[in-house]
Amino acid sequence: MDRTQKAALLSAGIGLVVTVLKFYAAWLTSSLALYSDALESIINVVAAVGAFVALRVAARPADAEHPYGHHKAEFFSAVIEGALIIVAAILILREAYFGLLAPKPLDAPALGLAINLGAGAINAAWAWALMRWGRAWRSPALIADARHIIADVVTSCGVLVGVAAVWLTGYPILDPAVAGLVALNILWSGFRMVRESVDGLMDRA
Repeated sequence: MDRTQKAALLSAGIGLVVTVLKFYAAWLTSSLALYSDALESIINVVAAVGAFVALRVAARPADAEHPYGHHKAEFFSAVIEGALIIVAAILILREAYFGLLAPKPLDAPALGLAINLGAGAINAAWAWALMRWGRAWRSPALIADARHIIADVVTSCGVLVGVAAVWLTGYPILDPAVAGLVALNILWSGFRMVRESVDGLMDRA
């Protein structure tokens, strides 16, 4: 197992820890925004596992059927990861819609915010390291994984603002409203990732 594969496997483990923390924060607060953030983090774990598999395939030497090697398997992983981000964004938009129809007050917002902030800090540090390694090792799969985690960090920031606003103002409708806005940003990030990965597969100049 080479260093890129180890990084992808570690990313899956860190993603699982962050996801558990976020779901716990969502459960404590009954916050739709925090729940949406946790839902998006599940995709991080799935994407990291996909990146690990893609890197294993890409590491195979050239053969009679693949005379140029298997390195483009990493671009397939990036396409799948971008598609997963889009799916997560759509799911969040769905939850935000129903939340706007029936907004709910929050429970234990201070503790929930603290836990989610800690999970976001872990994600931010890991995304920075993963992006640095991905560029140094020229690994599209690791770079795509790092971008996905960065999108998750953006989600967490937006969610923290939304939940804090609900807590301070007493307007529960802000919770799903912020979740919907962040979902739109994630949707754009996923579309851009898919487009760039397809360009790589097509050897676009």
